[in-house]
Amino acid sequence: MSERINIESNVMDERRTAGELEIKVFNQADKTRTALKKLAIWWGLSLISVLLPVVHFVLVPLFFFLGFFFAWKGYKSEGQVLDGKTTCPHCGNAIKVGKGELNWPVTEICQSCARVVRMEKKEA
Repeated sequence: MSERINIESNVMDERRTAGELEIKVFNQADKTRTALKKLAIWWGLSLISVLLPVVHFVLVPLFFFLGFFFAWKGYKSEGQVLDGKTTCPHCGNAIKVGKGELNWPVTEICQSCARVVRMEKKEA
């Protein structure tokens, strides 16, 4: 189930703008499912790369350990950002927030001024 929350955006200075995000917060089962899915994908790539001559000496261990890394990263994620919008505090242009992992602060790059816009939950 998704929810809409109000956010406050900044570009590492005192300027702030308002916005909103639609997020889905993961429970423990969702986190475990996400982690196992990522682990299976990377380990599947590891198994497939066994068939590649010469490069399998590098790819198999690489994909094997990337599986652990991305599974851990997926498990630590609080949820998923589904959609959102805000305004760049630096140039004032609209920013559309795309789908991605929910880790606070959420960041997006302004397409107009190339600043990294940080979005945090708005204090009530």
